[in-house]
Formats: sequence, C-alpha cells, structure tokens
Amino acid sequence: MAQASFDFSGTTTVITGGASGIGLTCAELVARCGGNVIVSSSRRPDKTEKALQRIKAAAAGKAIRTDAFACEVGTEDSVASFFKQVGQAGHRIDYVIHSAGVSPNTDFFEQTQQEWDTVHNTNTTGAFLVTKHAALAMKGNSLRGDFRGKILLVTSTNGINSQDPVSAHYDSSKAAANMLVRTAAEHLSELQICVNALAPGWINTDLNATLPPDVREKESAKIWMRRWAEPDEMARCALHLLTMPYLMGQVVLADGGYR
Repeated sequence: MAQASFDFSGTTTVITGGASGIGLTCAELVARCGGNVIVSSSRRPDKTEKALQRIKAAAAGKAIRTDAFACEVGTEDSVASFFKQVGQAGHRIDYVIHSAGVSPNTDFFEQTQQEWDTVHNTNTTGAFLVTKHAALAMKGNSLRGDFRGKILLVTSTNGINSQDPVSAHYDSSKAAANMLVRTAAEHLSELQICVNALAPGWINTDLNATLPPDVREKESAKIWMRRWAEPDEMARCALHLLTMPYLMGQVVLADGGYR
C-alpha cells in the first residue's frame, strides 16, 4: 500500500470512477494524506458504500470529509448535476482526477457501432464533459498559489502506442483524450486552471482482466521493468502530478518502459 508522502490537508479532490480500480486507490491515498474526497458513485450502492468505508479507513482518524454522488460521465446533465451537488455540499474543488472509463476487448470485426459509440461516449465525451464542468466549478476559486484548480485525466499509453486490434475503440478514445489535454490546457490556463494527464501502461486492475492471455503475454514481453504496475503506484504518480509546479498540458507516460 502506498505511503502518505503528500500533504492534501485542507483540500478537496473529486475523483470520477473513485469506487473502484485506480480511482479508488487514488481516493485512499488522498485520504491518507489528509484530503477530503468526493467520488462518483457506482451503479451498485453496496460497492459505493464499501468504497467510502475504505476511503475513511485510509484516513486513519484524520478529520476528512467524504461524499459520493451519481455521475454518468458521458451525459452532460448528469456531469453538471454531479458538480452542482459537490458545490452544494460546501466543497471547494481543488483537484479533479478523472478516472472513469471502459475497456472492452473485442475482436476487431466483432466490434459493433453500438460498442464503439459506448466506449467513445464514456472515454472521450466523458473526459470533455468532466473537464468542462470541473473548470466551471473551479473558475470562481480564489488562487491557491498560482492556480485555482488542477484537473488530471487518466488516459492511457494505448492512446500513444497502439496496443492491439481488440482495443481499437479504446485506443482511439484515449488518443482523443490525450489531445483534449493539450487544447483544454491552453484555454483553461487563462483561468489559471491546470490540465494534465497521466497515461498508465499495463496495470493489474479489473479493467484489464478481460485481456486475452496471448495478448497479455505479448504485451508483458515489451515492458522494460518486466512486470505490470500495481494501482497504488499509479496513485502515487497521480498525486505527484497534481502537486508538481509549472506543469501544464502534459501527457505523462507511466509505463515501466515500453518498446
């Protein structure tokens, strides 16, 4: 488990996809570092409650606030409502980690338009809508140092180094999200809102559990560190990027070295 090496006391971090995977691991680390945490809830109430319990436990007695609100990231009304609820609960949003996403692995010729649209709506449109409404919520913030808020999109190295035809829809959606970082960062810099992306390589998460064994073996052989990352390593990378000064519009690869 990642050790607390950051100071997030007095801040609030919103994490989409925070009820599982990398998002939940990020939420636990923020809590361990003394920060308030708001997550988008799972469609399963029991999963959301379990996530909130884990986040509170990670705080280890620190006086933090946790909340969860519904958010369908590919639907603008839902995203707008989510950020409105965060504000109504009295939170100033300092940081946003957008981790929600889907990654089906389907043979190229079996990928339907419906599946393609679902992946792009969640991963690409979702990244845009969360960035947009997070920035609208942050624009009224007073300055904290030289910024009003920081947004970190969790994208993927698949959007840079194409992985396999089984993830053509996912890879292209993440390539679009990586480009969004550059365009959004330039515009939002006028409001002193920072936008960057963490592009993980292969991680041991449920999202990657559907990868066909032959593809997993092929991809594993390409990693210079000879292993897949653990979610807590990506959480540390995420918080590091959120706390780095003078970082704007960058897509940072955390892939263990990859050829």
